Amino acid sequence: MMCQQCGDETHVEKKISRRDMLKYIGAFGIGVGAYPLVTGLASGLNRANELKTSATEVKHLTFLQTTDIHGQVLTHPEFFWENKQMVFRNAGGMSRIATLFKQIRAENPGNVFIVDTGDCYQGSALTALSKGQAMIPIMNRIGYDLAIPGNWEVVYGPQALVNLSRSYNFPVICSNMLWGKDGIDPNYDLFPAYFIKEISGVRIGFIGYNDPLTKVRQSPSYHKGILFGQPTENVPRLVEILRQNHKCQIVIMLAHLGLAQQVHFAKQPQSEGVDFLLGGDTHERTYEPITVGNCPVVEPGSFGSFVGRLDVKVEDGKIKDYNYQLIPVDEAKYPENPEIKAVVEQERKPYLAVMERKIGETKNYLYRYNVLETPMDNMITDAIREATHVEIGISNGFRFCPPIPPGDVTVEHLYSMLPSISKLETGTVTGKQIWDWMEKELETVFSPDAPKRVGGWVVRFSGMEVTITMNNPYGKRVQSILIGGQPIQSDRQYTIAACVREGEDISILCRFRNVKNGKVLDIDNYQAIEEFLKNKGPIHYDVEGRVKATDAEGVVLSALPGTNYTFR
Repeated sequence: MMCQQCGDETHVEKKISRRDMLKYIGAFGIGVGAYPLVTGLASGLNRANELKTSATEVKHLTFLQTTDIHGQVLTHPEFFWENKQMVFRNAGGMSRIATLFKQIRAENPGNVFIVDTGDCYQGSALTALSKGQAMIPIMNRIGYDLAIPGNWEVVYGPQALVNLSRSYNFPVICSNMLWGKDGIDPNYDLFPAYFIKEISGVRIGFIGYNDPLTKVRQSPSYHKGILFGQPTENVPRLVEILRQNHKCQIVIMLAHLGLAQQVHFAKQPQSEGVDFLLGGDTHERTYEPITVGNCPVVEPGSFGSFVGRLDVKVEDGKIKDYNYQLIPVDEAKYPENPEIKAVVEQERKPYLAVMERKIGETKNYLYRYNVLETPMDNMITDAIREATHVEIGISNGFRFCPPIPPGDVTVEHLYSMLPSISKLETGTVTGKQIWDWMEKELETVFSPDAPKRVGGWVVRFSGMEVTITMNNPYGKRVQSILIGGQPIQSDRQYTIAACVREGEDISILCRFRNVKNGKVLDIDNYQAIEEFLKNKGPIHYDVEGRVKATDAEGVVLSALPGTNYTFR
């Protein structure tokens, strides 16, 4: 592997010691003046110097946020819900984001701070083929100021996670990731616990949290040796350190927990002292902050299609007012920045021959976003079922992948649809297992207890039709299941197929436990889809009613009880 900066071979397999990490921390040790980036290791320090701020002058600070870019560096079709119907418009692209950033920096010179809240270097062909490396020069050149890791950024393994973060020319923090006994440096934080920045005499403290459910959501091998803590465990301590020891006037929490969990946290007493929560993970779009807790919660969409803008006015060291807006990165409004466009083209060039290869055609848009069922995943699960000759094909309710427009389907689209190449596995389960499994899956989507929610979309499948009542309690949501058009029989054995999760026992398949007759096949998920598209010719997929909800009318685009939030 070649170093992006010097052209020499990198040493990405080198173990990272405490000394190496302290060097990394030291590289970003100066925020403003003599105020350093501080980790939990330095929590006992007191740097309560007086701020040189006019007591009467109003400071205007601007915070910009992206999240869940998932390696989507080009302008692409985006899904919008307008007037109760789907609309597709081109948006996003790192070169257009750069233009937007430049315009806003010019509006408020020296007072703009830009953050990314995770899942940046996974989710596309470019990132998969470069193992995340291609995003580093792009992000560095655009000029981010701070980032946190997301749940999918463990996909290349723990060592790569830290190495990629250290390649940024801006700091990465995370307040709840610790090396376990099998980790690189046991009992030591992967990242600095917090970051302090002074802008126009206003001192801001940042803390960051990655989803503790990453260990449930991802393949075991991805996060081996990493422990995750709950935000409620140390937020009060860190807020106290930032406000008391470092005299921060604003505390901002960066989170990759998902909107339901972020809103839930804002309601807890442990969130007191946090002024704003800038979130990510579930690709939700908050055009207005959700203000049902101690701090406003926002989440600015995904794929670089949106940028969140938070403007804060500070007077006499206190927040006087704030305003938030979600800005679509509209192709018609933001032209491409030539410099960033050139960097993107340079990073894509080595992989073009692979990415641009045609593997099929679609007559209509293949898209995700629906909570219950999506055309894209209907096609994927049909391909899995056909390749394995089973009764039920299953896939996770993935969120990444922008809509694929009518026309050619390429390898680049394939890498966006699925996170990685995985072998397919078959096995047998009883009808009772399927019913119980479905109830557990629905609980992770519709549970009134937000910490139990994992991801937010119903698992996808082919060969099965399920009728549910979303708002019923756990164990009573499934109303009926048809398999092959026939009512499910609790004692009958059914054949299933899904992708293997690396590091998981063969008796576990797509969160099914105690699977019998497990067999890993020679064919993988990518091969299955490519062969399916080849055999079917131009495809046309839509929502077919594989999942029906008795208590929903029309399309279900979000599930966030207790708020007036709607996805659009």
